[in-house]
Amino acid sequence: MVKNEVVSAIKNSLRSWVCRKGVSSHPALLTDSDFHALAVATTEGMAETPSSEGVREWGSLKELTKNWIVHQRPHVEPGPLGTSDFEHLAALIAAALPDEQSFSSAVKHEPLQDSSEACTVPQSEEDCRVHDSMQLVFAREHLDRCL
Repeated sequence: MVKNEVVSAIKNSLRSWVCRKGVSSHPALLTDSDFHALAVATTEGMAETPSSEGVREWGSLKELTKNWIVHQRPHVEPGPLGTSDFEHLAALIAAALPDEQSFSSAVKHEPLQDSSEACTVPQSEEDCRVHDSMQLVFAREHLDRCL
């Protein structure tokens, strides 16, 4: 059973994600059941024993999100979730459960190092205009469906 604090932590952090869960689905914000499923799958992944190289498999979390294309933040092209995203989810859960030592020590969360993965804020209006139009595809489609 997943604690409400865990689901709330994930919901507060990911509430702006726009996600397409499959080829035939439309982009939409994550639902309460999505947040709960992410919490359960991430908790299960954290409980798994890492491989001999220290790498987690993230079994059920990887399975849950295998077809997802997610637009996580502005000015970043939508894409599938990866290991760094799974570690971020685990860090959110570890922070929501400070009394759980096994979770805190089980996950080592490192900030994103690759500049292509870092969230960049445009410095001028010109920067805003030169971003690739593919970065806004999900946002536009989501808005079209809502309006």
